[in-house]
Amino acid sequence: MRRRPLLLLLAVALLAASCSESDLVLRDDRLVRPEPDVPPGEVLTDPDEVTELALEDLRTYWSAAMVEVYDIEFRPLTGGYVPYGPRSPLPACGPNPVTYDQIAENALYCPAEDLIAWDRENLIPALQERFGSLTVGLVMAHEFAHAVQARAGVRGATVTLELQADCFAGAWVDDVDDRIPTFHTGADALDSAVGGLLELRDSLGVPGYATTAHGSGFDRVSAFQQGYEEGPAACATYADEPPAVVAIPFGSPTDQATGGNLPLDELLDPLVADLESFYTALFAEQDEVWDPVDGFEVIDPADGAVSCGDEEISRDELELAAFYCIADDTAYMDGEDLIPALAEIGDFAFGGELARIYAFAAQDQLGIDPTDEVVAGLHADCLTGTFAAAEFLRTIPEQRLVLSPGDLDEIIIAFLTFGGETEASAFERTAAFRAGFVEGAEPCRALVD
Repeated sequence: MRRRPLLLLLAVALLAASCSESDLVLRDDRLVRPEPDVPPGEVLTDPDEVTELALEDLRTYWSAAMVEVYDIEFRPLTGGYVPYGPRSPLPACGPNPVTYDQIAENALYCPAEDLIAWDRENLIPALQERFGSLTVGLVMAHEFAHAVQARAGVRGATVTLELQADCFAGAWVDDVDDRIPTFHTGADALDSAVGGLLELRDSLGVPGYATTAHGSGFDRVSAFQQGYEEGPAACATYADEPPAVVAIPFGSPTDQATGGNLPLDELLDPLVADLESFYTALFAEQDEVWDPVDGFEVIDPADGAVSCGDEEISRDELELAAFYCIADDTAYMDGEDLIPALAEIGDFAFGGELARIYAFAAQDQLGIDPTDEVVAGLHADCLTGTFAAAEFLRTIPEQRLVLSPGDLDEIIIAFLTFGGETEASAFERTAAFRAGFVEGAEPCRALVD
């Protein structure tokens, strides 16, 4: 985040690579077979076998979905599937020779040759080890979606095509979940997929209108989640109604030098002021009066228990804790371990956590008392998204802060990093945050009605 200059004009930018199928092109006889033979219930972990299985299922999936979405038959890829590496033949893509350095640790769809290629030595095994089979499948689904776009004649800005490919990948993930155990979304696989998308995001400061833009982590996860929740038909609308993107450039050389992060001692006061102003305005819209939160206390669990009304919160419970105490109208946060860990992620990881505490204060003032702690948490995540959107769009009265590149990604990274037994998954929390960011406070209320 950065301090807001006195005069600002807001310009929100709206929002291609490609891939496909046919008989596999075997550049290395250790690699893929045209017809993988997977016994029912078996979970594959070999990166080559996982890749092969994903591509075969994507061919089957799009054979039906292409007719459903675009009313045309899916044509097999004429160039096939081409794995490569630093010591194996590289895919041809257009008239100029390709070097390994140009496509190292990458996966791509080449429209000129109508093929999908991937680095089977330095990309796929690393993704498999770090994020699991579902993320490997997701990467193949993204590239396969570019082949779909080529066949459907989809045109648009690069970032629109990339986000649509993420959306189509999400639709495939939802569909394959119940059919192939290797790509099952349980056991934190969706959270790992979110982590993989964050790993593949654009570098900080790349704006959405850049010709090479693929989208911020938040943009990419949002598109993936829309496809997962709404199916491929929703993704097809991107061509006519490109999604708004939050990939923004740095506001100044100073902002770039700091990675868009303010020191926490400079962040706290303007952040609290923005939160108070935001909730004052939000409550006024609902004919309610916001009562300012009485205070924010940084605690050291080593100092012992903290009293909240009749409840005593033990030293162990205070470790990595962030909570709102109704009895004394105060926000508390562990300053020994949690705050430094959030600051290491980025300033809006801390900002989002404090905003979430304020959301719990809002629940109390509005008389919202969900019996399910998971639902209460998702409602707070949703309201945090609404606050983040107000910061992004600069609609908070007398706003003092402005989002910087990467701020929304920091929220998702914090979701992936921290959570307790009563928290939803990072995937579910991100979905709630995204709903509040995109649609405002209304879907938040729907969570607890």
